[in-house]
This record gives sequence, C-alpha cells and structure tokens, in this order.
Amino acid sequence: DGTVVIGTYDGGLIGLRAGSGEQAFGYAPHLGCVKSVACSGGGRCASGGTDHMVRLFDLAKGKELGELQEHDDTVGCVEFWGATNLVTGGVDGLACIWRCSDFELLLKFRAHKSAMTCMAVHSSGKLMASAARDNSIRLWDLMRGTSAASVPVDEAAESMLWSPSGNRLAALSAGIVTVVDVALGGAAAVWRNPTGSGLMRVALISVIFVREDELLVGDGKGEVRVLAFKPKDGGPDLVETCRLPADANRVRIKSIVGKHDDKGNLVFAIGTSSGRVEIWRFSAPGAGPATVECFQRMHEVETGVRLTCMAFWSGVSAQAAQEMSPLDEAMQELEDDEAAQDMVEADRSLKTRKKAKRKR
Repeated sequence: DGTVVIGTYDGGLIGLRAGSGEQAFGYAPHLGCVKSVACSGGGRCASGGTDHMVRLFDLAKGKELGELQEHDDTVGCVEFWGATNLVTGGVDGLACIWRCSDFELLLKFRAHKSAMTCMAVHSSGKLMASAARDNSIRLWDLMRGTSAASVPVDEAAESMLWSPSGNRLAALSAGIVTVVDVALGGAAAVWRNPTGSGLMRVALISVIFVREDELLVGDGKGEVRVLAFKPKDGGPDLVETCRLPADANRVRIKSIVGKHDDKGNLVFAIGTSSGRVEIWRFSAPGAGPATVECFQRMHEVETGVRLTCMAFWSGVSAQAAQEMSPLDEAMQELEDDEAAQDMVEADRSLKTRKKAKRKR
C-alpha cells in the first residue's frame, strides 16, 4: 500500500501507512522548516530544509543515512533520478547531482539566476525540467549538465511533474496549469483558474497526474478539481470535468502525492496546512473520462502538525524488509548490482565531459 512521508514546519518527518493511516515513523532531522521531500523506489528518502541541508533516511531499513551540505541557502527541491542519483536545488539557484551509492557530488551547476521553485526529473534519467522565480522553465540534459531549452512564462511555476509515460510535462503556477505534450512537438494546453484573480484570489497549490490525460489540481480553499487534456484542431485544451466532494474540514491544500499501480489505478494523499491528510484511491474506468464515482476516500488522519510538503513511497516497510525471503533478497541484490552499473556509466560520462572541457 505504501507510505506517505510528511515534512513539517518544525523540521520533522512523519510516515503514515497508506493502507491503514497508522503512523509508521517520526523524527526531527532538520533545525528549520522542511521545504521538500522525495523518495526513491528503493526506499531512500531525502528532505531539504531552511537549514541549508539535505537529510537522508532509509525507509526500508528504518535508519538515518546522514546529511549533505553543499547549498548556501534553503534547499527547496529534491528529486530522485531512479535508484542511482539524487538531484537537489536551492534558493541559491544551484542544482547538484549526487550518486546514491556513496552520495558523492558528481556535478554542480547554476540552474537559474534566482531561487529555484521546483524541478521534475524525467523517468529516463536523461532530462530534467526546473523552474525559478525568474519566471522561466528550463530543460536540462543531465548526462552533460547543460541547458537544452529555456522557456519564459507569465508566472513562476510552483510545481512540475511528468506524466506516467513521460510524454507530457505539467507546470502549475498560482493561477495557471500548463501541460506540454512533448510527443506532439511541444503543443501546450492551458487552464486558467477562474478564481485566480481579483481581491478574493485563490491560488493553485499542487498537481498530480491521475492518468496520462487527466490531472488532479488542489487550491488554497481546499477544492480538488479533475482536469482533462483534450486534443483538438488548433491545439490541445484543458477542461474541468469534475471535482472531489467538498469537505468543510479540508482547508488550504499544501500537497498531493501518489503512486500508480500496473493497472493504471492510483493511491494518493491530500495534505492540508492544518495537518490533515486524506488518503484516496482512484480506480480507472474502463473507458471514458474520470467521474466522482472513480474516487474513494479510504482514510482521514489528523496529524496535528503544520504540514509543508509530502512524498509517497510504494515500497515495503522496515518490518517487511526484515521478513524478506532468500529469493527476495537475491533479487534485491541483483537490482542493486544493475543500479550500480548504471551509476558507473553515468559517472564515466560526466568525467569524460569534464576532461573534454579541460582540453578545450
């Protein structure tokens, strides 16, 4: 069922079991507010905070792994690149690529001239999108650490993510959701928040793909909309199709995270500023658009903390890891060996490029 990892304003991390809503762990690794958290498929957890540090935790084994200190300001972005690498971004505008086997710093470069707000690593591990307060979105070639493209935007993107197939990129700002279809040559669909202007402006906060052509968007009033990506003549469009049932106790949404299974279903969590966490299940319909009936609320948890960010890990818990059979352990070792080989190849590519630069 997975684990929902919650970052708090007081520097703490809390884990909730998605299947039952029970607390799995809790500790306070940061001296300041936790601004970002991410989990790898293998159970590594990384959190960035206002104390300028990245703290590391092994969810599968239930132990701390240490800390990374390379940024000169708040670390507001953390993202795993498969099981091999970790990418961090900060208010200092710098991006760092770390190797997960020993957390050696492989590459450090200036991604933006101003504070980074979010980033999204493509599932291939070769491409990354980043956004900053300079109202720009940049695409990066992670194998070389070079900029592949830069796109100016009207508002700074606060959240970005790739679709399950990796063919579409969604970028969310306070009043706009933009979905770029990379497979269609960069065709973009835009949805503007009808309550995103005026004296009573309500900001959009978080977005997640429900399916390849549908997204969930949460806002500052606690409303959660379903948007559908629809191709049409003259360019694609984003339209609202339905909303999750209203809840008077659901206040400002801070984060929506989740994980798809092999059948296209989605288990996701909605976290609010009051510390309330709702765990939902989306069952993909056989055909047609998603409706309210496709969503089922499984649990509600009042954590009592000031929630700032969340991540979702679908792996086994520390207790389940201790009960792995010899066959499971052998398969895990094989996966670790393959991941290590991928890391060696990526490291060799980076070193080759550095040597070429020195020769020039």
